[in-house]
Amino acid sequence: PAPKRKGLSWKQFLHSHLEVTWATDFFTEEVWTLGGLVTVYILFFLHLGSRRVWLAGCTPQPHAAWVAQQARNFSLVVEDWNLPCRYLVHDRDTSFASLDRVLKTDALSILRLPPHAPLCNAYAERHVREVRETLGNLILVGEPHLRHALAAIVKHHNAQRPHQGIGNVIPLAFDYPALPAVPSEIQCEAGLGGLL
Repeated sequence: PAPKRKGLSWKQFLHSHLEVTWATDFFTEEVWTLGGLVTVYILFFLHLGSRRVWLAGCTPQPHAAWVAQQARNFSLVVEDWNLPCRYLVHDRDTSFASLDRVLKTDALSILRLPPHAPLCNAYAERHVREVRETLGNLILVGEPHLRHALAAIVKHHNAQRPHQGIGNVIPLAFDYPALPAVPSEIQCEAGLGGLL
């Protein structure tokens, strides 16, 4: 067993700072193009308190200038969504170095996770799994097709999918009903050809 440490455990820290913590991560997806199979890197940010996701973008080459621009865009989104950001959690990927340089201020602390500890970023990893479960059923032809599929997944995640961790609330449903609907009033809206 691990020795007793002073202060809060990681789980206690996250639960006490849920409303002011964001997580970010990269994941990859293979896309067919005229030049063959291309690996595209996708960057997203997730507000842990509300489970809202912002898809920063996707690119075949996440160079430092691109990541820095996504960091600037993220700061505008945080301001626009009016969700506080005191902590940003990410792994030790070297691609985050330019993101850290842009975002690190006195008001924002960057929390780099320990090596080989994906469970420390469990909220982001769960979102990656949700996206991969959907994209795994598609043959993606080109980056525009990938962007279309990702936009549909993010829309479903933010505006249609109830999240158990926040009391089965939908993050962007402002008029969420207090009582369940009568079965005759329920409507099904299919996304991505019925995958969502």
